Amino acid sequence: MKKNKIQVTILILIIVFISASLTSSCIGMLHQVKRGETLSEIARKYEVPMKSIAQTNSLKSMNHLQIGDKLLIPIGSKPSSSNGNSDGVWYTVTDGDSLYSIAQSHGIKDWKKLQYLNGISNPKRIKIGQKIYIPGETIDGFAKPLRIPLYVTSRYGYRHHPVNRKYLMHRGIDFRAATGTRVYASKTGRVVYAAWERGYGRIIRIKHADNYSTCYAHLSRFRVSVGDIVKQGEVIGLSGNTGVSTGPHLHFEIRYKGKSENPARHLDLP
Repeated sequence: MKKNKIQVTILILIIVFISASLTSSCIGMLHQVKRGETLSEIARKYEVPMKSIAQTNSLKSMNHLQIGDKLLIPIGSKPSSSNGNSDGVWYTVTDGDSLYSIAQSHGIKDWKKLQYLNGISNPKRIKIGQKIYIPGETIDGFAKPLRIPLYVTSRYGYRHHPVNRKYLMHRGIDFRAATGTRVYASKTGRVVYAAWERGYGRIIRIKHADNYSTCYAHLSRFRVSVGDIVKQGEVIGLSGNTGVSTGPHLHFEIRYKGKSENPARHLDLP
């Protein structure tokens, strides 16, 4: 009888050892998703790249979390990437740090990129323990905000407004898009506005690290919140017909230091 007990105990220990070995790459902690939380916020909380969390939990979308979902946070892991790009990392400010020194130590030539991306009003007043997002490799230019074939319904410049018929400046480009079409961040940046605005309806404004900003208007739904840091090509919302609009479409703007520019100068359009 004792011999059988010993054999059973040994067998259990072997199973536990094998199980631990198989799951050693997924060591971490569980996080239960709360109302209003985004993957970006969770990643910032645990200082883990969003892609690592998404890969560990086999998430189909990094922008669609359900309240109550339990996520395994892979503490200490690094994201894998098929294209060589990374999601960036969170750096904790220590005594003697400055935005300049942080930028230099991470190979970023212009420290102001960190200031813009992290929404820091006074670069001389960063605090010990403060979290600074260090962007990974990104494409410098702007990407198309839609993945469907682009069809321009109204170009940049002065036009007769389709609703009030007044001759006004159209500060963006309108793309045909059925309600519910996914809208993507044209460039990596921080969401500074995601709400209803007169005329624009539901609109998202993203501030980028080079004095540029982009706007996405007449949306039906948001997939991000103010303060989120989004990667170029990440889904931020769904197109719609909100605000002053004559039909479902996406109104897209590119601004430099607050002044609108023709998006056609930055995108390869038909």
